[in-house]
Amino acid sequence: MTVVPAPSLPATPAPLTEPLKIRLAGIRRADGAAAGEADVASAGVLVFRGSPGAAELWDDGAKGWRLAPPDDGLKQASPLFGAFNADGGPAWEATLVAIGQKDGAGADAYKAAEAGTPSYFVRGIVTGGDGTTLGPPSPAFTFADAAAKSRFTTEFDIADTKPEAAHRVRMQLKGDALQSAGWLEIRSTPSFELEIASCDGSGAVRARVLLAASGDIRLTPAAGAKVVVDGDLEAGRILYTPAGGGPKQWLA
Repeated sequence: MTVVPAPSLPATPAPLTEPLKIRLAGIRRADGAAAGEADVASAGVLVFRGSPGAAELWDDGAKGWRLAPPDDGLKQASPLFGAFNADGGPAWEATLVAIGQKDGAGADAYKAAEAGTPSYFVRGIVTGGDGTTLGPPSPAFTFADAAAKSRFTTEFDIADTKPEAAHRVRMQLKGDALQSAGWLEIRSTPSFELEIASCDGSGAVRARVLLAASGDIRLTPAAGAKVVVDGDLEAGRILYTPAGGGPKQWLA
């Protein structure tokens, strides 16, 4: 019987936004000799979510995760096929592109881990002259979202919004603790507006400038702060609140 080892992966967590190279090396024929390209009709990997014994299998045909069947059932599953690579010894390399894959309901098939969950593993599956053979599980791995640690970010309406469907875009810069230092946001719904905000050390908004849909320009300083103009100021009519209180008045 063909001997199939556990696949090897780069160090994890793997970047969610980059292709993950999975290597299946050390396959041996029933006589113990190293298997070459001519000995293998197909080689690839099956992708699982969870832990062995309680895992879900990614079913690409059905576009979803389903309870992993016993090994006899797994042999009927469609794997992520690998390409033969002779460099460094006979091996088959499969490429898992996690970002952008959706299940049948439109949700992300693969997600960045939070507190170690979800985790994934793969198993090699090889078909040759003596049938189909499954290998043992790889070490568990997780995905990491590098954008979550980026200090400069661009965000749309929600996490899954594509640029062509966006009604809101926010560009912001974060501090060393990844708290917001300030942002610029452009909105087209419910009305066309542009807003600029600066934040305090905790990331809470401190002061704002709003270019409103009405055409008004609203300046909102932090509590107790002022709007200061360093230079000449030319204005039309000025409506103000008297220092002693009471209704607003027009400056004569």
